[in-house]
Amino acid sequence: MSPSRLSAPRLLLGATCIDLPPRTTRDRALEVAGRFRESESLAVTLVKALDAGAEAVYAVPSPTMRAALAELRRSVPVLARLPWTPPADDLFFEHPLAQGGTGAAGWGALRGGPGAIGMLPAALTGDLSARVASRCEAEARFVEPRDLCGLTVAAPITDLALAAGHARFFERILAFGRARFGGLAGFETANLALLVRRLHEWGVEPDFVMAPVNPRGFGMRPDTAGVLGALRRPGIPVLATELRAGGVVPLEEGAAFAREHGAHGLVPELVDLDDVAAELRQLGGAKNAAGGPAGL
Repeated sequence: MSPSRLSAPRLLLGATCIDLPPRTTRDRALEVAGRFRESESLAVTLVKALDAGAEAVYAVPSPTMRAALAELRRSVPVLARLPWTPPADDLFFEHPLAQGGTGAAGWGALRGGPGAIGMLPAALTGDLSARVASRCEAEARFVEPRDLCGLTVAAPITDLALAAGHARFFERILAFGRARFGGLAGFETANLALLVRRLHEWGVEPDFVMAPVNPRGFGMRPDTAGVLGALRRPGIPVLATELRAGGVVPLEEGAAFAREHGAHGLVPELVDLDDVAAELRQLGGAKNAAGGPAGL
């Protein structure tokens, strides 16, 4: 599929809590971890989500996700969150992306094709975008190519490049993501207001950006007003995460707030769903009433 045939989704199932610590209470996190300990349970849930109206699954392409997908005969579109940035990364004095080498985490991890060719200038200069691309390539192997429908650059990497004012990073990684994964390419961020402003200044147009949006202002940086202003700015679709503000807001309220203030799409996380099929079907109905599904 070419990027021109795709548009930003309106409804994704967030499944990053399977591999990354969720923002919720300890009891709830343990409950969800127990529920999806078996790959069969996760596989069934993914199918229910798609049947209920989710257009894809937003997830880390991990061995856990691969095991669940292997249980299924049907393809499950995965919008991959890459690179995988576990909390342990913070324990390194030197960030893993700054480490050299030509092994699994180096330039040698990139396959051939237009994605790798486009990264050649960045690789020769040691640019951050080439290091990120090589990690994305290495980590994407845990999901079959048929299931990958796009790339979302993880917030810690996005915001690192954003803080450095590295416009070329965003241009190069978008081109790589679209060419390599044959679909959408966008950015997850913890600072939506600044990211949207900078992207407009640089003339960079990702297929979407993903950030927290909820009535409590949880995770909305630098402040609620700034994020709501970014949502109203045309040109870059925003997919809203953290709809329940860490579990203190009902899902319906969080979804309504996000849509009211201009969010293009919603990403409810598994940890925030009690009945995946029923709740996604309800959100999907509201999505259709608001303008219909997008074209993933």
